[in-house]
Amino acid sequence: MVRLWSIVIYIAISILTEYTTSCDAFFVAPTRSSNGCFKKSSIDNVLCTYCNTRESTKLKNRNIRIAAKKQQESGDSETIEGAFSTVTRRDVLALTVAALVALPSAARAIDGADDSRGLEQLALGEGRWTSRGEAFSDSVPSLVPASFVTYLSRFLIRYDEGVSAWWAENVRAYSLLSSDDQRNKSGKAFGSLAMSVQNAVDRFLDATLPASSPPKAKFANLATIFLEKYDKDEESKRQISLLFAMLPEEYQPEILRSLAKRNGGKQTTSNTESPKSLPMSFTEDLAALLPEEFQSEIIGNTNAVTIMPPLNLYEIGIDDEFGKSAVATEFGPLASTPLKRQVEYTPDIYTLFGVCGAAGCALTHTTVIPLDVVKTRMQTNPGEYDNIVDGALSIARDEGPMALALGAQATIAGYLWYGLSVYPSYTFFKTFIGKTLLSPEIAMLHVNDVALVSGALAAVIASLLLTPLEAARIRTVADPDTYRSLGLFGTLGVIANENPSNGLKTLYAGLPSLLTRQVIFGSVKFLAFERASETILTSFPVLRDAVWTSLGVSLVAGGFAGVLSSVVSQPADSVLTYVARQSEGEGNFGFIEGCTLMVEKEGAGSLFRGLGSRCVWAGSIIAGQFLLYDVFRSLIGISGEDLSQVFEVVIQG
Repeated sequence: MVRLWSIVIYIAISILTEYTTSCDAFFVAPTRSSNGCFKKSSIDNVLCTYCNTRESTKLKNRNIRIAAKKQQESGDSETIEGAFSTVTRRDVLALTVAALVALPSAARAIDGADDSRGLEQLALGEGRWTSRGEAFSDSVPSLVPASFVTYLSRFLIRYDEGVSAWWAENVRAYSLLSSDDQRNKSGKAFGSLAMSVQNAVDRFLDATLPASSPPKAKFANLATIFLEKYDKDEESKRQISLLFAMLPEEYQPEILRSLAKRNGGKQTTSNTESPKSLPMSFTEDLAALLPEEFQSEIIGNTNAVTIMPPLNLYEIGIDDEFGKSAVATEFGPLASTPLKRQVEYTPDIYTLFGVCGAAGCALTHTTVIPLDVVKTRMQTNPGEYDNIVDGALSIARDEGPMALALGAQATIAGYLWYGLSVYPSYTFFKTFIGKTLLSPEIAMLHVNDVALVSGALAAVIASLLLTPLEAARIRTVADPDTYRSLGLFGTLGVIANENPSNGLKTLYAGLPSLLTRQVIFGSVKFLAFERASETILTSFPVLRDAVWTSLGVSLVAGGFAGVLSSVVSQPADSVLTYVARQSEGEGNFGFIEGCTLMVEKEGAGSLFRGLGSRCVWAGSIIAGQFLLYDVFRSLIGISGEDLSQVFEVVIQG
C-alpha cells in the first residue's frame, strides 16, 4: 500500500512540477517578450528572466545529450559528466520519494531491533487486541477495589517487561509536550490500562473457580500466579504483599499472612494511626511504587493484613472525557473504558473510505448546485445581482428554472472523484506521516501540522482530475448559450482545442489557482473539523452515547469547518473563477498573474467578492459531506468504533 501511494505522490508532484515551471502553459497575454512570457510588472520581469535562464539550460542539456549519444555510438564510455548533467527533476523526485518511504522505516526497524516486547508479550498472561464486539465486558459490579487495580497497574509497569516497554514508549511519545499535557495524556493511558487490568482480573476470578466459591479462594489463586511470575527478589515480594493487603479482609488470601511474615512483617494490635499522605511526586509518577517505609503487617491474632503506616485508599467517582463514571485513587485513575487503538488500515478499508466520500460529496454537491450557480454568476458578473436570493430569482425568471442546474454533469462527476480521492488520501497521509515519517514524539507535538499537511496532499491528488471538470462547470454556468448544448465531454473538447499548441494542457490552465484554493481549503477543512468535533465532545461528552447525537456533532463541526475554510481560501477561489473565464485570446494565467490583474482592474475587494454566498455554500456542503460520510461509514461498518480494537488480558497460571 505504501508503494502504491508513493507512486501516486510521485505522479502528482511530477505534474505540478511540469505545470508550475512551464511559462508557456500559464503566462500567456496580449503583450509578450521574445520567449513568449507575460510581461506586465516587475514580478513578471523576474519570471521572464527565469524563463530565459531555463530555456538556455534546456538548450545546454540538449546539446550535452547529443554529444553523449555521439560518444556512445563511437564507443567512447567517458560520458559520466553528460549523464549527471541530464538528470531530470523527476529522477531526483523519484529518489526523494523512495528515500522518504524507505529511510524512516529502516531507522524504526533498527531502533526496535532490540525491543520486541510490548503489551501482547506481558508475562501475566496472554495479551491481545480484539474488536469491541468481541471484547470481554462485565455486566456485574467488579469485586476488585479500584485502589488494588491501579496499584497492580503500577506494579506491572515496574515488573512486567511487556507493560514496561509499552509505558516507556508512551512516555517517550509525550516527552516534547508541555508538563500539563504530559500528565493529562499519561493519566488517560494509565487509566485505560487499569481498566484493561480490572477486566482481566474479573474474568480470571469468574473462570478460575465455580461461582459458589468464596472470593478468598479466587484471590488466593491470583496471588499464587503473581508469586510464580514476579517473585524475583525481596522487594518484589514486599510489593506483592502490599498489593494484596489492599483487598478487604474477607478477600485476602491465606498466603498473604505467611507472605507478610516472610517479608519481615510484624503483628500490630491496632490500626489507629492517621493515614499517611503520599508526596505529589509519587502521585504524578505513575510508575512509582510504595517506598521501603511501607510494610504489610498482620492485625493482632487475625488473618487480616494491613499496610503500615496506613494509607488513605480513597476512591472518588469522577466523569472522564467520555462522560462516563471513572474513579480517582491514591495510585492513579481508573478509566471507564479499556485501552483502545486503531486497526491497521488495508486497501479494502481505504477503498470503502473512498466510496463513502464519493457518495457523500456527490449527494451534497448535487443538492447545492443552484447555490453554486448563483455564486459563480456573482463572481463572473459582478454587480448584476444584489444578493444570493436576488440572483437565484433573476436567473430562474430570465433563463428558466433549469438554469439553476447548469453544470450539473461536471459538478457530479467532479465531486464523485473528489470524495473518492480526498477522504482516503487524507486518512492515508495522516497515518503515514504520523506513524512512519515522524517519530512518535514529533508526531504527537505536531499533530495539527500533520493534519494540515495531510489535507494539503490529499487536495493535490483530488485537484488533478477536478481541475478540468471545474473549468467545464464554470464555462457552462458563465456562458450557457455556448456550452450548455455541448454537454460535459463537448465542453472539455472545446476547451482543449482552444490552444492547439498546448493541447490538453489548456484544461489545466486553472491548476495553480485551483491547487492554491483546494490546498488551503482542504487542509483547514479537515483540521477545523477534527478540532471542532473534539471541542464539542469534550464539552458535551453525553453526545457520544447515541449514533444520532454523534452524527449531529459531525454536522455542526462540518458547518464550522466549511465556513472557516471558505473565508481563508476565498481569494484563491475568486482568482480561480477569474482565470477560468479568461479564454479565447486573453491567454492563461497563473495564480500570481491572475491575482495581480484582478487587483489592478477591479480592486482588492474583488478577491472577496461573493464571500457571503460562498460561506453559506461551503458551510452547508461541508456539513453535509461530513454528515453523509459518517452515515455511510456507520452503515457499512467502518466507523471509528468499528475500526478500533480494545486490549484485553487473559491471566494464565
